[in-house]
Amino acid sequence: MYNTLIRNIIRFIALVIMQVLVFDNIGFGNFIHPTVYVLFVLLLPFEFSKARLLIDGFLIGMAVDIFSGTPGLNAAATVFLAFLRPYIIGLTTRQSDLEGKNFPTVTEMGLQWFVVYAILLLLFHNLVYFWLEAFSIKLLGLILLETLLSSIVSLLILLLIIYLFKPIKK
Repeated sequence: MYNTLIRNIIRFIALVIMQVLVFDNIGFGNFIHPTVYVLFVLLLPFEFSKARLLIDGFLIGMAVDIFSGTPGLNAAATVFLAFLRPYIIGLTTRQSDLEGKNFPTVTEMGLQWFVVYAILLLLFHNLVYFWLEAFSIKLLGLILLETLLSSIVSLLILLLIIYLFKPIKK
């Protein structure tokens, strides 16, 4: 219990710092804006309640908003991601596949499952974020382009982070 709590606190702080200091300041072009802080919500344990997911999603989204100067955009998009997470897990997984598994990680669920799970949630998160940022239906083409490109790049970066910080089995 405490091990998971400490791991989540460290992950929360590290992802917020990486998002605000690194990925918000790297120029990937006009249409690519990677979001790595969502990895925090993606990797939360399966048994977390929906309320806990929403609170944790709001907290990390708001933390990024405070340091990025984007009032509520990240919080809204991440709460939506946290809301959809149980449904996406249910959509991509049979109940029998979850038995004995605690976390939605590449190690426990497999790379293919994680890629589908992560890309679906990233697409929804980025769509909400960019739509709220533009706040216009006239820019739908640009919003969809930004959503697609940012989600693909974000997924690649998330997989890189996962494999770089994967615990070494002894």
